[in-house]
Amino acid sequence: MRLRNRLAPFTFRSAAARTRLDESDQAILAEQVRVIYVEGQRLILTGVAAGAILVWVLWGHIVPPVLLAWFGSFVVYALLRVAMIRSYRRRRADDIDHRAWMNRALWALAVGGGLWGIASFVLYVPGRIEYQLFLVTILLGAVVSGLITLAVYLPAYLVFIVPFLAGTSLRFGLENDPLHWGIAVAPVVVLGIFISFARYIQNTFVESLRLRMVLAERNRELAERNDAVERANLAKSRFLAAASHDLRQPLHALNLFVTQLGSEADAAERTRLVARIDAAVGAMNELFNALLDVSKLDAGALTPSVSAFLADRLLRRIEATFAAVAEEKGLRLRVRPSGAYVQSDAILLERILINLVSNAVRYTTRGGVIVACRRRGDAVRIEVWDSGVGIAEEQQRAIFGEFYQIAIPGQDQRTGMGLGLAIVERLCRLLGHTITLTSTPGRGSRFCVLVPSAAVEPTAVALDETRDAIVDPVRDKLVLVIDDDPLVLEGMRSLLTGWGCRVAVAPSHAAATTDLAARPDLIISDYQLARGQTGLDTIAALHDAFRSAIPALLITGDTAAERIRDAAAHGLPLLHKPVNPMALRAVVNQLLRPPPGGGAAAVPTAAAPNPAPRRQ
Repeated sequence: MRLRNRLAPFTFRSAAARTRLDESDQAILAEQVRVIYVEGQRLILTGVAAGAILVWVLWGHIVPPVLLAWFGSFVVYALLRVAMIRSYRRRRADDIDHRAWMNRALWALAVGGGLWGIASFVLYVPGRIEYQLFLVTILLGAVVSGLITLAVYLPAYLVFIVPFLAGTSLRFGLENDPLHWGIAVAPVVVLGIFISFARYIQNTFVESLRLRMVLAERNRELAERNDAVERANLAKSRFLAAASHDLRQPLHALNLFVTQLGSEADAAERTRLVARIDAAVGAMNELFNALLDVSKLDAGALTPSVSAFLADRLLRRIEATFAAVAEEKGLRLRVRPSGAYVQSDAILLERILINLVSNAVRYTTRGGVIVACRRRGDAVRIEVWDSGVGIAEEQQRAIFGEFYQIAIPGQDQRTGMGLGLAIVERLCRLLGHTITLTSTPGRGSRFCVLVPSAAVEPTAVALDETRDAIVDPVRDKLVLVIDDDPLVLEGMRSLLTGWGCRVAVAPSHAAATTDLAARPDLIISDYQLARGQTGLDTIAALHDAFRSAIPALLITGDTAAERIRDAAAHGLPLLHKPVNPMALRAVVNQLLRPPPGGGAAAVPTAAAPNPAPRRQ
């Protein structure tokens, strides 16, 4: 049983035992077949030469017709083997049934072994021990020659040597003297020894092939990883280059406006310049927020909060957000509700729809935009149609990449950043929603988001409490601000005081614990502080000092994914500089008096007009 297992795949087994070989076994069998056929030609030539020597030596001692009949049969066999080998070598590697060709080789080798076994009888010279030993020597030479060529597949070697060694042993065993009996036993001993050698050669051959395949697979995986790393580096370089370019545009305009403002005496012109400066700052802030969205999503820092809610509530909010913008462009915005309930994160799904509708309005110059909601089995399909420029098929995958914008003749390309659909694609992947695109250039596009439907209609769902009328949970609350920059501390003191807070500021947690007697209601800390301290360390130290898990949030100018993951791991909200005061107010409200319901940390929209404050 062990021998059978070690010899697998063995083509002479029963049909029930023939199982499909895996790829590695197929590759090993293919190499064994190749060696037997390609190297087998030498075995044939050696056999013909040995047969010719036997005929020459035994001529005159064996009846010529018998001698020639045996040798002629061997030559015919050799020619057929050569034809078989040539047929094999003419075939393409992917057109070879290796199992079938191995079967043919085994039958052919069995015939060759049988011819040598017959030689033990027909070429045996009675009474002439010297000729008998010469015959045995030739036969043993064939055994050794077969070992070199056939041992890569032990069954092939066995079907070749067993017939003629058995014939030799039987013929000498028929003689009635101890010498011949000893010679008869010798092939049996030789058979055992050479089978052991052949098994070792086969195992070594197979193991070397397996190691070679493993090495090839590792090399392939390494090459794929290197390619992936190279592609990632190129993508990162393109991303940074595009981000740098888009940041330089409003920054350049900002520098020009500030320079002009310093030398402008006219009050009306100064007001106009201030408005332009505000627009440039807004554009930079919008781009920073969009870049942060991508960073958060790539870092896996957002955790969806899935609940059941009425999809029409989202559609009404979308209509309210974009109705004025569409009307200003002369477009008709239509929303078709369905009364369907869906299972998703309401806030993140709204961000997806805002980005899709924003793009639809931006790239549509006439006609209109339709937002529809349709039931599809156990799912709900939310569709955004437009009659805009459309998207060519070769661009339909690329538009979901960062900073990709479709060039439209006559339209200002500065109206977008090319990040909206990149955020949409990442959000859909995060939520497990399917997004599809159907588009015809010149006729418009349709984006579809497939969302699971809710099994039970809920009584109420909180959609985005921070957009509702702001209650005032911050009044008279003591807020501790930690930052090593005095200007930042002064600015935060002024802002928070204007909200009705009592404010304490300090450059470090040590200074705060020394100067502050009362327990603060909220801690706002910069992430990177002086002397290698971090906001995480500072907040932890203040929790220990006041023996209380005081609500806290971090502010940082570092958009690295590690910062996002660190804050998420400690359960702390993280805002990125420059901080929108309304966004800060929303987070402070949430920390000081958490609203009912819940949702994931919100993702600011890449291209929403007049963005409202959002959760961070």
